[in-house]
Amino acid sequence: MDEYSSMQMEYFQTPDTVIDPSFSGLVVESDHRCILHRQRPGRFVAFEGTDTGRRFIGCATTDGVNCGVLEWVDAPWPVILQRCLTKLWDMYHEENLGRVQDKEAHEIEAEKLKKELDSLANQYSQLVDDVSKLFDYQDGQKSHDMDYTSQAINELKEKKHQLDEKAKIEVQMEKLKLKKEQRCILQSQADIIQNTRKAMKEIKVERDLLKEEKKKLEHVISELLKAAHGCKEKLDKIREVVMEE
Repeated sequence: MDEYSSMQMEYFQTPDTVIDPSFSGLVVESDHRCILHRQRPGRFVAFEGTDTGRRFIGCATTDGVNCGVLEWVDAPWPVILQRCLTKLWDMYHEENLGRVQDKEAHEIEAEKLKKELDSLANQYSQLVDDVSKLFDYQDGQKSHDMDYTSQAINELKEKKHQLDEKAKIEVQMEKLKLKKEQRCILQSQADIIQNTRKAMKEIKVERDLLKEEKKKLEHVISELLKAAHGCKEKLDKIREVVMEE
């Protein structure tokens, strides 16, 4: 019997997963096949909800319909650990919601800047048209009007340049923020897996201690039963002597 045949077959929707080099790839030691595609399943580590850190065998298909979880290698975590995982995921989703709201606010601000740039571009085009007309109809005041128009154009160019620079800075800041968030998510994944395995080791140590205590208690009970049996034999002999007298 292989390492997977002892687990009861189940069918669940495939949870999100995290890469674990120690448990990955296709299952070649077993004849199990996924339900829909009849292909060899893969090894995965769950990274979702109370199943975070649990290993499972599931459909390895990435295109089309996925068969889901074929069987869990690890049993469900203890209730207290599930509560901890639920709390961690709630904190993560709350923080992620804040990032989404910040992103939406940034998009609104970027759209506002874009509209301002479009408006300035329209004003600039209109000004160029006005300058052309001015050249055609006011030759006598050409020098004076050119100076005024040139100054206005330069001011518009400067403002447009400032808005362009501001927009570039905003885009760069957003890229840096997204990179930081990606690093935080990867670190959170690693921390959750590490904490889950640490908790399982602690539970195993406690279970071993309880087994040792149980053995000691069984030994004491056995000794007590032997002592009680010896006292009963002595009482029976005393009773026989009294009866003979």
